[in-house]
Amino acid sequence: MSHKTQTQDSPLVSIIMPSFNAGLYIKSAIESILHQDYSNWELLVVDDNSTDCTKDLVLNFMDERIKLISLQENSGSPSKPRNIGLSHAKGDYIAFLDSDDLWFSNKLSTQIEFMLREDCLFSCSSYQLFGLKNGLYEPPREVTYNDLLKNNSIGCLTAIIHKSLLFGLKFPRCGHEDFSLWLKVLKVYGSCKSVGVVLAKYRVVGNSVSSNKYRVIHFFWHIYRNEEKFSVLKSLYYCFRYLVNVLWFKYK
Repeated sequence: MSHKTQTQDSPLVSIIMPSFNAGLYIKSAIESILHQDYSNWELLVVDDNSTDCTKDLVLNFMDERIKLISLQENSGSPSKPRNIGLSHAKGDYIAFLDSDDLWFSNKLSTQIEFMLREDCLFSCSSYQLFGLKNGLYEPPREVTYNDLLKNNSIGCLTAIIHKSLLFGLKFPRCGHEDFSLWLKVLKVYGSCKSVGVVLAKYRVVGNSVSSNKYRVIHFFWHIYRNEEKFSVLKSLYYCFRYLVNVLWFKYK
């Protein structure tokens, strides 16, 4: 589904991008959206009270599809900006891109075509790692709730989800809030399907939450215990499975 074959019936995709002091990278992130060969999208940049040039850089883009929502106080977490983005989204499909990550130009067209063809309401893709670490992450072709408990295999920068699946749901205020939300969705919907190709690039920087594995374990523990209401023993088991998956990915 290239821009040449799109029709007025091509679904609107709402892209949610939280930002905070993202002046170093946000221009490249937005440009990767502007270069999409799928044109029916809106970008909701929800700025978490940045003190650098982030908002000016966003406003410099002369494209009516790009909307800036500015918070008056810093929330300290991507959860609130993402939830505000969800409340403003007009599209039938919701996608996510952080202000330091990138999409390939065929990301939206490939994934939306796949979802329409497969009658799929929740999809993801493979993605590259770049920056302080290079690599490739390939999720399973289908991820269920039980699969996801063992390994957070749905990259937020690759996820596209039909808005109907998010009714009544929000990102919780905790680390790895996307993982927690995906669990809630898959409890009801069943599975997320991967398109099986690389469509995005995840930037690994020194202060990435995911770069500190012990910190991530703490976040996962919170999700298992407080969001999923697991027992101590069950939570320990899934934290151990996370460690095993991290070591496997590091050394494979």
